[in-house]
Amino acid sequence: MADIHLSSISYVHGDPRPVAGLGEPGCDDERLSQDGLRDYRETTASSLEMACDVGAKTLAAAGASPDFVLYATETPQVGEDALSTNARLAVALGIPGTVVLNLAGHGCGNLGLLVQVADALLSRHPTGSALIVTADRVASGRGRMMTGPLSVLSDGAAAVLATREAPAARPALRVHGVAVRTDAQGGTADVSPAGQRRTVLLGRSAAAGLKEVTGLGPRDYTHALFNNYRLSSQRFLAGAAGFAAAQLVPGPVADHGHSFAADLLVNCALFARAGTLEPGARLALSATGPNSWALMDVEVVG
Repeated sequence: MADIHLSSISYVHGDPRPVAGLGEPGCDDERLSQDGLRDYRETTASSLEMACDVGAKTLAAAGASPDFVLYATETPQVGEDALSTNARLAVALGIPGTVVLNLAGHGCGNLGLLVQVADALLSRHPTGSALIVTADRVASGRGRMMTGPLSVLSDGAAAVLATREAPAARPALRVHGVAVRTDAQGGTADVSPAGQRRTVLLGRSAAAGLKEVTGLGPRDYTHALFNNYRLSSQRFLAGAAGFAAAQLVPGPVADHGHSFAADLLVNCALFARAGTLEPGARLALSATGPNSWALMDVEVVG
């Protein structure tokens, strides 16, 4: 793939709540806090409302009117179909003539799918742009404690502008390649011995796929970033894909919990602001879903 650039990241989270007071089985396990989990985020805003919020902020920061909007959510509006959601999102963003595409089905790994589709679209529109938006919240009556418990789910959203041309806005991320691998028999959510073996194989396959595209193996990257899972889970996933422990840079798990597919964009924005990610650093962004694993080769542009 030719490089694409990601810039003007915006994000939003719900209000902080203590995991220990969640009232679900396992939420009071002291090992959770020892492993990085403290708070989760909760909001009464819908996924679409959060998507409109972050999308508008990104477009305002970039000063852009995108050719496409790529929207992923695993928590769609109750009683509303994709046609209505697409129209509402475009109108709310002030771009009613823009093509909106709904892309989902990979859960917390949706970011890899979004970036891959953006690359495909911009290959035909090299001077165009695509607004990437991911937003999710836990529906009423559903639990937040994940399997394992892998993490605790938070309500949140993130958006970023994808362009083929280098943006004026800084910091930016230059995407050199993406590889997505799937295993419908069970992926990273399966914690059985057989499931863990499939996870290892899936991670190795994704790493091999990315090397085919970029020529870089896992140990060639400056840092490896994962979704905001508990720290022991991040270490396991990093090892499964072939990264060294020293490459892992955990995000603010204690403050944000795990906001579905928004984590990696949020963490990149936070790290860039804090100066944690130096210009020229080569990042391996790992977006894992229940049955998929996406790896993205990203360079930090100062």
